[in-house]
Amino acid sequence: MDIDLDLLEFLLDKGAYHIENSVQGAQHLPSTVMGVATFLLDNEGNIDLLTAKQRVTFDKFIAPLLFNVRCRGVSGPGSCKGSGQVEAERLLSCYQSDKFRCQACRDSKSGK
Repeated sequence: MDIDLDLLEFLLDKGAYHIENSVQGAQHLPSTVMGVATFLLDNEGNIDLLTAKQRVTFDKFIAPLLFNVRCRGVSGPGSCKGSGQVEAERLLSCYQSDKFRCQACRDSKSGK
């Protein structure tokens, strides 16, 4: 599992609210999740260096932000014109713009 370090860095910096939202309602503190994310960033994304507790935190709160992110479709959830997931290479720009659309939905939205 290769972690996009640029994406992880963005989530820790300008996109921290995504991490905060991921723990909302859970018994984890955002600072704990951010600590695990920082550890990963400092260690080139090597998840093998995580302790068992850190790995649970990663799997539950960080991985869903980095992998298999759902496309929000052309007009909201359920209106995706593609695979239903945002392509990995698009995720950083999606987080930066707060528009989570796969390429098919982006093309459809722009009239291509």
